Amino acid sequence: MAEETENKEKKTRAVFDLQIIIIGLVVFLMCMGGSYFMLRSLLAPLLPPEQAEKSKKTEAVLVEVGEFTTNINDVSGTRFLKAEVYLEVGDEGTKKEVEALMPVIKDEILSILSSQTVADLDVRNRENLRDEIKDRLSKRLGGDKKVNGVYFTTFIIQ
Repeated sequence: MAEETENKEKKTRAVFDLQIIIIGLVVFLMCMGGSYFMLRSLLAPLLPPEQAEKSKKTEAVLVEVGEFTTNINDVSGTRFLKAEVYLEVGDEGTKKEVEALMPVIKDEILSILSSQTVADLDVRNRENLRDEIKDRLSKRLGGDKKVNGVYFTTFIIQ
């Protein structure tokens, strides 16, 4: 009989310990969830709104420059590049200015593309090419009018 009461006591102690662990875990998770939502609501005014960033991106205007076929700056002279270029500008005023200067802009892009080597036109270096075109065209436009991005829809090296 003494063993029986001892076994019951061990079982009740084990159940009691398990209940304490479960209750502690539930309280811990509730505290963590409450802390998350409280910090999120307190820090939200300090973070920049995402909607303003999205609306700024949608204001951009794309201008089709056209397709370029040019020889690559290669020793053998037998390779060429075919690329179709679009420019991203900030507003309609800049788009009109780009369209008015289209022959000059095409000449700038053509001179940049034809001065590149095969290594310069590699996929890993294409971002450098975009930056060079963007910088030179922004300088050409002058003032606050600038090119925000350069996009290639066709880019073939042969």
